[in-house]
Amino acid sequence: MVLSVYRNALKNLQTVHWSVFWGLWSLLSMITLWFYQDHFTTRETVEQFLGDQFSPVYIDLIFARIQDMTYISILLIPLLILCRTLFMALILHLFFLLWQLEIPFKKVFYVIMTVFGMMVLKDISKIFPLFLENSSSNITNNILIVPLSLSSAFSFSFHPMLNRLLNAINIFEGMWMILVAFIITIWTGIKVKKIIGPLILARWLSIVLLWGLGIFYEIFMV
Repeated sequence: MVLSVYRNALKNLQTVHWSVFWGLWSLLSMITLWFYQDHFTTRETVEQFLGDQFSPVYIDLIFARIQDMTYISILLIPLLILCRTLFMALILHLFFLLWQLEIPFKKVFYVIMTVFGMMVLKDISKIFPLFLENSSSNITNNILIVPLSLSSAFSFSFHPMLNRLLNAINIFEGMWMILVAFIITIWTGIKVKKIIGPLILARWLSIVLLWGLGIFYEIFMV
């Protein structure tokens, strides 16, 4: 009974234009980023990260730069969400073609945009543990950790960049893949066991590519 209700609800999602979800996720992401930066990205936090490397005057300049970039980032969030969704949909559609699954790109994109809320929920979840910390040093230690991820259980002290990859292995990614597979099954009639293989490979390829681009940017561009 409950499952049939969920099926009908997910089928009805097709009647909602994808731009509605785009606007909703963009608004929530903008509010989340503003709240995160306003409450937790303080000068004390920046000093905890960079105090051993730079002088107080230079830290003031970095903090001012972060504040300026925050407003730019907030304005760019809708474009970034659209680009990220297109990127994920292109890779997933490619893997579906390799598996000889005839699913239109438009439908794949629609599903990805609909379920993108799981990524927003992951960002929101990072805020709650920070409220429990009572010192700036504790906040600094936890500000880069995604709750319910492998990085919250252990980390690589010898190569901190690998911790970002551990952040990607979290419960929200698992829920995202389950929802994508479930919705595609309902919308197309293709069995889940045919979808799950290319879905997992496509998702992990996109995660590794984005992780690699992040490392490239930090090493060669910053």
